[in-house]
Formats: sequence, C-alpha cells, structure tokens
Amino acid sequence: MEKVLVISSSKSASEALVRFLRDSFACTPFHVESAYQAKVFLESDPSVELTMINSPLMDESGFDLAEYIIEKTAANCIFIVKGERAEKLSESAEKLGIIVVGKPFSKALLYQLIKTIDIAVNRSLKIYHENIRLEEKINEIQAIDKAKFMLMEYKGMTEEEAHSYIEQYAMNKRRKKSLAALAVIDKLSEQYL
Repeated sequence: MEKVLVISSSKSASEALVRFLRDSFACTPFHVESAYQAKVFLESDPSVELTMINSPLMDESGFDLAEYIIEKTAANCIFIVKGERAEKLSESAEKLGIIVVGKPFSKALLYQLIKTIDIAVNRSLKIYHENIRLEEKINEIQAIDKAKFMLMEYKGMTEEEAHSYIEQYAMNKRRKKSLAALAVIDKLSEQYL
C-alpha cells in the first residue's frame, strides 16, 4: 500500500496516525482536516488506497464521508470513533464495507488491521492485473480470428492460409500478430465494406 489519507480535525491525533503509518509501513501518508478537504483530495488523486477517518471532523461526524469514500472511490476506509459509538455503527458500517475501530485502541490492533488490508489490496491487485492480461489475450485472439474469417470470406483463403498470411504480415511489418490482424481487418474493411 502506497498512499494513505488521514482525515482528522485533531492535530495531535493526525500527527500520531501519520507518524505511526510512516514508521510501520512503506507508505506515503497525507493529512487533511475536514470532509470537504478529503473529497477534494480524493478527486484530485484517485490512487489513494486507504483512508483513515478520526471522528468527529470539523464539518461533519465523518460517517457520511466514509460512505462517500466507499461508494465513490477504490480506497478502503477505517472509521475511528469513540468506543460506545463503534458498537452502534459497526453493523451498518460492515454492510457498506467500512471498518470501524473504537477508541481507545492499541497500536498492535491498528497495525494488524492495516496489514490485513494491505494483504487484501495486494491480492486484489494481482487478480485485477491477471484479469486485464486475460482480457487483452482474449481481444488478441478475437482480432486474429476476425482477420482470418475476413480473409477466408473475402479472399477465399483456407484457415491455414489465412493464419499463415497474418503471421507473414506480422513478420514483414515487425508487429505483434494481433496488431497485424487489426491492420488486415482495416485493409479488408476499406476494400470490401
């Protein structure tokens, strides 16, 4: 996890949280004092992976901001609130995906919580990147198949001839097969469609 946003109207609490994050994790913590500043920050930098709200904030309780973060960004959200209020909020917060931590809490608890989030984020990123790679592979296969189909339909080639043609075209143009297939599609579309 690289970017963490601490939202706290209490200067001493925000300094303690930022120091804790810097000392415990390889991340860049940022700090804002209000829900408004947090929304502006998150809109300008959507790469924030974790937000920590120390409730209450100067312009709201912080729970509406937590809901906003979960709904409008990809960031995880830890909502820090007084112990008696944590129990009341935890059920509704969990349904939304907000993690509630009651005050007072130990550094060990916070460390474990953030470490767990970090592991989950890294795992999700690996799955996300693998999905992107697979989608690209599918798109490449579709482009090659479409080019082969068009060569077979408009040029009367067999599937093997169309495949060889695309491979040869890719070698001659020094391109990936999928890019060569897209060029063939464009060329045939201009001629026949």
